[in-house]
Amino acid sequence: MKKLVVVLVAIAFMVSASPLMAASLKMGSYPIPKMVESKDKGVFVDLVKEVAKRAGYTLNLEIAPPPRTVESFSQGKIDGFFPALDVLISGAAAKSSPIYTKVDFAFFKKGAANLKTIKDLEGKKVGITRGYPYAGELMSNKKIIFDPADDDVTNMKKLAAGRIDAFVVEEKSGLEALKKSGETSVTYDAGKPLSRQAVYFAFKNSPDGKGAAEAFSKALGDMKKDGTLGKIMSQAN
Repeated sequence: MKKLVVVLVAIAFMVSASPLMAASLKMGSYPIPKMVESKDKGVFVDLVKEVAKRAGYTLNLEIAPPPRTVESFSQGKIDGFFPALDVLISGAAAKSSPIYTKVDFAFFKKGAANLKTIKDLEGKKVGITRGYPYAGELMSNKKIIFDPADDDVTNMKKLAAGRIDAFVVEEKSGLEALKKSGETSVTYDAGKPLSRQAVYFAFKNSPDGKGAAEAFSKALGDMKKDGTLGKIMSQAN
């Protein structure tokens, strides 16, 4: 009888402790206007918190410049990072289902010739933001003169001042940077994207990493069905 009581007490303790035993994930990200403002603020931050909660994980977020985040991931210092794209990952990784598609556009000065394709950028001085994941077909074009800056707002100001001919950036991030810059002489062609890339959560290529990728994919699927994913991502509009 005494032995049975001990067993029952042990079971009760395990059940009561189970909510505290959720697996912990050390995830990295990098600053993106409106999307990742800090470890507590941003559309992607709201998203990863909800996905992790549904997937049964507790999160420890680290925000650092893009190169450092990617390096930390490649060295195994963090369990995963977001937003992840194929161009950022050199080795094998466990990937969640896509969060959305990253669509980049060329912003240019009003009155200038429309820049709608990568070929249109050849011979032009083009602003990019250091560490951001641009499409391979863009960055491998040796006829384009790239001029990096530390952030999107600086690029917008350079474009408005005529120091660059175009600025390549994701639509939502570009519009947010344009708003913050206070410039009014810049535009883009919303119907002519330069490139498209799938965006996802990346994890270590290990049993634990693959398990996290599967759990995050299931949570993303459930969130698409119940409308939560669309509701969170709509905050970027």
